[in-house]
Amino acid sequence: MVTETRPASEFAVDASNDPIVKAEIDNFEREVLEWRAGEGLGDDFRPFRLQHGTYGQRQMNRQMMRIKVPHGTMTPEQLHAVADCAEWYTARQLGHVTTRQAIQLHFVMLEDSPKVMRRLAEVGMTTREACGHTVRNVTADPLSGIHEDTVFDVTPYAEAAMRYFLRNATNQKLPRKFKITYSASEADRGLIPMHDFGLMAVERNGEKGFRMSVGGGLGAAPRMADVLSEWVPVNEQLRSIEAAIKVWDRLGERRNKNKARIKFLVGKIGIEEFTRLWKLELETLPPSSDQRYREPDFTLIEEKPAYGSWASRNGGVHKQREGFDVWRRTNAIKQKDAGYHTVYVLLPIGDANVEQMHALAEMARKYAGGHIRTAASQNYVLRWVHEDDLPAVHSELVDIGLAEDHAMTITDVITCPGADTCAIGVTSSKGLGTEIRQRLTAANGKYHDDPFVNNIRINISGCPNSCGQHHIADIGFYGMAIRVGERQIPAVQLMLGGNAVGTGKLAKITMKLPAKNAPDVVERLIETYVGERSDGEKFAGWAERKGTAAVQELLADYKIVPEFAKDPMAYVDWGQTKFFTLDDMGEGECAV
Repeated sequence: MVTETRPASEFAVDASNDPIVKAEIDNFEREVLEWRAGEGLGDDFRPFRLQHGTYGQRQMNRQMMRIKVPHGTMTPEQLHAVADCAEWYTARQLGHVTTRQAIQLHFVMLEDSPKVMRRLAEVGMTTREACGHTVRNVTADPLSGIHEDTVFDVTPYAEAAMRYFLRNATNQKLPRKFKITYSASEADRGLIPMHDFGLMAVERNGEKGFRMSVGGGLGAAPRMADVLSEWVPVNEQLRSIEAAIKVWDRLGERRNKNKARIKFLVGKIGIEEFTRLWKLELETLPPSSDQRYREPDFTLIEEKPAYGSWASRNGGVHKQREGFDVWRRTNAIKQKDAGYHTVYVLLPIGDANVEQMHALAEMARKYAGGHIRTAASQNYVLRWVHEDDLPAVHSELVDIGLAEDHAMTITDVITCPGADTCAIGVTSSKGLGTEIRQRLTAANGKYHDDPFVNNIRINISGCPNSCGQHHIADIGFYGMAIRVGERQIPAVQLMLGGNAVGTGKLAKITMKLPAKNAPDVVERLIETYVGERSDGEKFAGWAERKGTAAVQELLADYKIVPEFAKDPMAYVDWGQTKFFTLDDMGEGECAV
């Protein structure tokens, strides 16, 4: 049996006995016990807890733990470890892939959080600075280095940034969180326009470099990023990011956390002035040759496997199962190296259970040379799957319930956890997303048969904060409440026509609707679009041409809030069994 090719990066190395990591987790455990006893850090415990990736959730005495997955890259051992933590220390035994390529575990007891950290440390993973006012998980294009449009593989550079800023003194008490992403091509699968800092791979005269952007972000006050520099050599990337952080750290808002992200500073002083200050800051930093700046770990660059397919070594090509042809067409993407594919494993609403995660780890080991990544589309990605092994991969995915086709299309709905677990979630984004998915898939290919409809993306957040990235969706929703007399009804704000490609475009706020009407609204919008579009017109273009007022008129009947006596179920959110209320909401920790 050929095992996976493990990168030499310290990212995959056992860190459980590293004196810094060990002391850090031991200290965290001690502070947890002292806080439980009413001693220790007191009010300072919450930011301390967040600094270690442990986030309070809606349910009393339960935590969400966010696990960093730098540039989305994992080894089978790491996914096994995540599955172990989900099985041993969570109530629901699920791992949720986020829109920033991290993995979240919910319903963890605070006392168990150090145990989670220790198990993760054994495989070189951490929750450190996955929350709080820090540089968060560094994301990257999941097809970097293997897709034919790749300029160069950005993975080693994203790794260098992740490791440089981890535990870096520059990064411990920022005004707010700071999110970095990398894209390997103009297709921009890293979603640069919506990030605090983005790096696009470019080449000049054979030299590698980045086009750098700054000041993007979603949330309640969304803003698309501005270009900071059209060209920065790759060896200057860490200094460049650090200089931008230092300018923001010095001048950013600190009293009002709702105005503290770097996008507000760039918007306030303008990109020209920010660029001037950034260049001045660069002059104060050591040269890129200084030993403080990490060299990229080029062992992360994946080469074509030398051992061929699993099928060629183990009895031939697997028999195809029902649904294989469609699944292959929609979920298996050809790589630039002939004969190899990248497989998108569609996770419904971003969730995978313990058994599925263990099975995926073994599939990565068997068929993908150990190469598995998380994607911003909330899916897992298996790289370097030989064409002959696709039937076997599909068959094993069928066995574990993850063989759904049409990844990254209209039925691959993106949602945040919403009110199911988030303290500030207003509505159940996962419940709504599940209902919309079921409606669309029950249509037996009706929506997939039309390529323009098939490519519509639907994103849902449980509140305005856009963890579900509703601002960059063709059809986006975020949760809110509407008061009807003495009662409240779960509602959503409809957003139309967003994207994060090129300069990006924010979806337009369109109208408020009872949440129970949202699936009907999706169907009506698509039906009208198909009937009214011009040749080759995409959904976003149609929505722009039709205009907000006309869409509001089209959907006027869906805006009506029913009386409780006539439709009491309208007052129950999707996926819930009790009447909607905001009484169980807590204080959000995003700005703590």
